[in-house]
Amino acid sequence: MSAKISIPGGNGRMGKTLIKEIIENENLELANSYCLPNEKEKGLDLGTLVGHNPIDKILTDNLTSIFEDTDVIIDFTVPEASILHVEKAATYKIPIVIGTTGFSNEQFDKIKSFSNKIPIVYSANFSVGITIMKKLINDATKNLGSDWEIEIFEAHHNKKVDSPSGTALLLGSVAAKARGKNLDDIKQLSREGIIGKRKKDEIGFSVVRGGNVVGEHSIKYFNGDERLEINHIANDRSIFAKGAIRSAIWTLNQKPGFFTLDHVLK
Repeated sequence: MSAKISIPGGNGRMGKTLIKEIIENENLELANSYCLPNEKEKGLDLGTLVGHNPIDKILTDNLTSIFEDTDVIIDFTVPEASILHVEKAATYKIPIVIGTTGFSNEQFDKIKSFSNKIPIVYSANFSVGITIMKKLINDATKNLGSDWEIEIFEAHHNKKVDSPSGTALLLGSVAAKARGKNLDDIKQLSREGIIGKRKKDEIGFSVVRGGNVVGEHSIKYFNGDERLEINHIANDRSIFAKGAIRSAIWTLNQKPGFFTLDHVLK
C-alpha cells in the first residue's frame, strides 16, 4: 500500500534514516519534513540531505508543513516536540507513529490521551529483534524464579540524550511485570559509594555512552551457580526505520487507539 509520510526533525539521525528509507521505497512518498529555524540543514533538498539526487522538496522550518498533503507522520524527536506533534496530528486527524524516548509518566499519559481521536503507534524500539527479546525475557523471568538476580546493560552513541534508554526501561518493565512487580518500585538506576548489599528484587541498570554505537542491550540473570544472558545488537539504525514505516502503513487501516509494535506484528 502506498503512503505519503511526513518526518519531523528530518535532519536528525533517525530523521535522515527515515527519509532515506522512504525515498528508496517506490511504494512510498516523502510528503514533508521540517527542522528548527536555526538548524544549518534548513533549506536543503531532502534528497540531497540524505545523499540522493534532489527530489524538489526542501527541509523547511515550517512545523505546519508536516500536516499538509500527508497520510501519516513518523516522529523520532524529543518528548516536548512529540507532544506538540501528536496534539496537532489529532487536530488534523492524521495517524502518528512515535519512536521518541525519555517521556515522563505525565508526558506519556498526555500522548495516550489523543488516542481517542487518531491511531497512535508507540514503541521505544521498532526492531523485530527487540520484540522477540521481550518475549524471551518474559518466559525466562517466569521460569527462572525470584532467586535469580536481574541486571540490564545498554550502550548507545555519544549524542543520545536520555539515560537509561527507553528500550532498556522497556525490557526492565517486561521483567518486572513477569514477577508481578512495577519497575518504578524496584529499578536501581545508579550505584555509588557505600550503599549496602544488593536488594533482593531490584533490577539494576548500567549505561555506556560513546562513539557511534547504534544500540546494544543485554539482560543478565544471576544465581550462585550460573548466569544467563539475552543480548540484542543493532548494527544499523535502518532496522528502526523499517519497523516504524511498517507501523505507519499499518495505521492507515486502523481506527483511533493506542498501539504498540506488538499489535503491528500480529
